[in-house]
Amino acid sequence: MSESVIPEGPASPEIGWRQVVKPEFGYFLSIPESWEERPPNLKNSPWEPARFAEPGDRRHTVIVFRNPVFRRRSALEPAESIRESLTGAGFVDFRIEETAVARRSGARIDCARHDAGRVWAVREYLVITEEANMCLGLGSAAPDADAALPDKDAALFDELAARRELLSD
Repeated sequence: MSESVIPEGPASPEIGWRQVVKPEFGYFLSIPESWEERPPNLKNSPWEPARFAEPGDRRHTVIVFRNPVFRRRSALEPAESIRESLTGAGFVDFRIEETAVARRSGARIDCARHDAGRVWAVREYLVITEEANMCLGLGSAAPDADAALPDKDAALFDELAARRELLSD
């Protein structure tokens, strides 16, 4: 794994960023400097090559998924499959839309799981390359049980997604 510190982003000047390059998986992304890479959780998905979180603070996570491409299709198709899987895991409040991801046509999924007065909000960005269905999954524990995606986390999610790039076409 190759890492380097990159300049602070304009949207979040208080956050220092470092770049994580994963050429073996065809992407790089930038994460907050204080975050650490954690081992993939293959029980979560066999297609998970990486996950990142702040040490000692499990309120925010970033997970990367890289699934093989069985046929070329729009990113909305796997988004619907992901919705089915997440629904089975107790997620609700789905919103799926087309969006640009790493300067490509992609999809975005927003949803949340409500449990015992807590919320786990998820935002996933999907894009399909020649080699893989790539997904950047962002998760946040929201203090307000009524908020599907808390505003304070939305800026972090947007910044993380904007800093993700693909290495392959």
